[in-house]
Amino acid sequence: MAGPRVRLVVTADDFGYCPRRDEGIVEAFLAGTVTSVSLLVNGAAAESAAELARRHSIPTGLHANLSEGRPVGPARQGASSLLSREGFFLGKMGFREAVAAGDVALPQVREELEAQLSRFRELLGRDPTHVDGHQHVHVLPGSWVQAPRSGLLPD
Repeated sequence: MAGPRVRLVVTADDFGYCPRRDEGIVEAFLAGTVTSVSLLVNGAAAESAAELARRHSIPTGLHANLSEGRPVGPARQGASSLLSREGFFLGKMGFREAVAAGDVALPQVREELEAQLSRFRELLGRDPTHVDGHQHVHVLPGSWVQAPRSGLLPD
């Protein structure tokens, strides 16, 4: 009796970061090397990446981002524990330090995750096939606990 068939899933993240990267990711998908992508909805090339995903029927998930670039949610409008004075996310280490110090307001994390999910739905017209975290944000205490409340995961 044969054992269960194992399927290897290879996800290319940072889809939507920039056009050159996206071209390479699509090339890898078409060659069969990559089986899915994770979209940065706040990336500079998010709209064109979403179009590529639709055109090539690429399984696409949300690459939840709380560490790089600008937010897509309410934090864009003013002061937020997630942002620098210049309006950018705090960076990988800055965000980690803020979480460790208890300086990140969890409701703001939830609002941003909700906004990113909404933006994903706008760009692709459907829910993500999966959700993962940019720069391993999903492993930080307190940040991912907001995912079920934001609609990213079932309650």
